[in-house]
Amino acid sequence: MEVTRCDLLIVGTGAGAMTAALRASKAGLKVLMVEKEDMFGGASARSGGGIWIPNSYHAARHGGQDSVDKAMTYFRDQTGDRFNEANVGAFIANGPEMLNFIEDTSSLRFQVAMGYGDYHCEAPGGETSRVLFPEIWDGAELGKDIERLRPVLRRGRFMGMQIGILEVGLYMTAARKPGSILYVLKNLIRRARDQVRAGRTLRLVGGNALVAGLAAAAFRNGTELWTSAPARSLIRDGDRVIGAIIDRPQGPVRVEASAGVILATGGFPHDSRRRAAFFPARADAAETWSTYPDGNAGDGIRMGEDVGAVFDANMACSVALTPVTRLNAGEGVLETSPIFFFRGAPGVISVTRRGKRFVNEARSYHDWGIGLLAATAGEPEAVAWMICDHRAIRRYGLGVIKPAPFPLRGYIKSGYLKTGATVRELADNAGIDADALERTVTAFNEPARRGEDPAFHRGSTVYEMVNGDPEHRPNPCVGPLDTGPFYAIRVTTGCIGTFAGIKANAHAQVIDAAGQAIAGLYVVGNDMASITGGDYIAGGCTLGPAMTFGYIAAGHMISQRSGAVG
Repeated sequence: MEVTRCDLLIVGTGAGAMTAALRASKAGLKVLMVEKEDMFGGASARSGGGIWIPNSYHAARHGGQDSVDKAMTYFRDQTGDRFNEANVGAFIANGPEMLNFIEDTSSLRFQVAMGYGDYHCEAPGGETSRVLFPEIWDGAELGKDIERLRPVLRRGRFMGMQIGILEVGLYMTAARKPGSILYVLKNLIRRARDQVRAGRTLRLVGGNALVAGLAAAAFRNGTELWTSAPARSLIRDGDRVIGAIIDRPQGPVRVEASAGVILATGGFPHDSRRRAAFFPARADAAETWSTYPDGNAGDGIRMGEDVGAVFDANMACSVALTPVTRLNAGEGVLETSPIFFFRGAPGVISVTRRGKRFVNEARSYHDWGIGLLAATAGEPEAVAWMICDHRAIRRYGLGVIKPAPFPLRGYIKSGYLKTGATVRELADNAGIDADALERTVTAFNEPARRGEDPAFHRGSTVYEMVNGDPEHRPNPCVGPLDTGPFYAIRVTTGCIGTFAGIKANAHAQVIDAAGQAIAGLYVVGNDMASITGGDYIAGGCTLGPAMTFGYIAAGHMISQRSGAVG
């Protein structure tokens, strides 16, 4: 068998893995990254790219009022008896340092989304200055490697252009605001120029910008990347992990890593055995769990367990949830799309088949999923319908449907969009309890005209209002459904990540059943048991810790090399 030697072997290529690669290679370590699929970047490259970093210098420069104590308070409140003080403390202490390191060693720059609150920002320690997004990044810097970068989801593109989360409002209002249409036209001109220049868009945003920017810097510092190269097993010498067996197209390779191995394979959303054991009841249907790359199948977790790692499923929920909708993409292919925006816009509600609301629709996508599972307990399927009136669908769209002036006819013809001249007719066409839906809409509409939602108090937190329509008064999140015709799309719960994972210490070292670190083995990202305790507590609360623990893991190896750490 062929043998290759390096200092650090990283299995996986998401943002956490790339951060570790950049820090280690910048310090002079020989780094090899391996990716089982032919594209690198994993789920990170598909994501919105938001990273959650409490108490950052970026926020402080813009008037943020965060602190270490405040962040620890929020964690204690959100995680309860799952609070891990050592790991949380390491994350909070190192996050701002990691952020500055990336800006010092790469061309990536971050902007803080001031006012974009934690998902439970009303809780003790909650803040509105912890989420940051990468600025627009020119993919030309990545060179030919851009051809191996995992593309964004179709829902994140428009006419070949990538759309960042902070740009959504500009694209949504392009049909009615001169400033917005000028912004979109400028991007269309750049898109045309890029097509001539490179045959694709080079204006990268969100997760594509994040991963590409990290990768370009890591490659520039000597990191080597193998794609189509799945790791099959770890190599252990006595009590230490010293490498892994990697399958390459030309045959297996024994990779020996003198400093250590980092597992970063993206969790277990496509591991059918573990899904059946740990996903919420009725939430493991094949149609639901396809928003993550197929390669995220629990490989890293299984390899870790084979050498003594412990799988930690003590989570409030083992899975990060979101509403998803399915659309026929042609040739018999059903495409699953998450619904991140406008779940709780004025004139939009969510109901079960029984015609009843079940959640504050403006809460986080994870909270929406938890609410649906609870509301449909005992039923064979966890299914809901998002309902809106004509005014709402033309202003905000619905699911994958874009707002005016884009037509609705094709979605109605395909059956994706149900419609009716009245609420009762819509209910009949969609298979919803008509009497109950009429009562629900009537009960919602009267207080909604005053901007009130006595049933669920929608629009009562900073996070909810930021995700509403700032032009709608008096409440950006609440408006009646009173302008026919009416519309509905079928929605289920989907997976955008896994919280359960391998136990690790504050250095990101994998620990065994006795609580001892397994020498030479580290874990980051969704392979690592989440420090949030199984709740989605803020936007970017997976990417932020993933990158921070990638930075910590690389730093620990560097320190061991220098003899500073025993």
